[in-house]
Amino acid sequence: APADEAALARLRSAKANGGADWLFVGQIAPHKAQHDVVKAFAAYRRCYDPKARLHLVGREMGNAYRDAVRAFAAAIGLGAAVDLAGSVPVGTLAAYYETADVFVCCSDHEGFCAPIVEAMHRGIPVVGYSAAAVTETVADAGVLLPNKDPVVGAAAVDEVLSGEAVRGQLIEAGRRQAARYGLEQARAAFRDAIRAVWDGAPA
Repeated sequence: APADEAALARLRSAKANGGADWLFVGQIAPHKAQHDVVKAFAAYRRCYDPKARLHLVGREMGNAYRDAVRAFAAAIGLGAAVDLAGSVPVGTLAAYYETADVFVCCSDHEGFCAPIVEAMHRGIPVVGYSAAAVTETVADAGVLLPNKDPVVGAAAVDEVLSGEAVRGQLIEAGRRQAARYGLEQARAAFRDAIRAVWDGAPA
């Protein structure tokens, strides 16, 4: 979907003041570990980019965890820099993707994580904690973190955003990886799987 013009203007206006835009898209829930993204973001702001912004987009699974993440960000002085956007229309979501500099995922569990593929498709480099399906979904097309040490996450993001060569390589690799999940590729894989079963069936 095309980006919503009002949302795009608002996000670009903030961007004009400097600072990188972090993005994570996913249900606001404990297993998605938005609190760990906030920790890495805090380290990044302190060590590298004091003007950076973090956008957490996704529907809430109740209010308790959302409120806890918001209170945590405020307690460490990042209340104004952390945007818990909640569920947004598809045009607004497109605006968040269009203005993002990096997609950061610290989930403890993901069955697949379609937003990672969407980020790669849109040319946004991915930094993710290597857990569950994230490892296979990202493969070698992003930076996979061995742990959730905030300093490690912050340093990885800085390496991605400060090095043009690294950023360019990840964007190119990400688009190739996202293409593997395209409709035609999925159809071909499905046909191959059915053909293999058919060919191996007893006469």
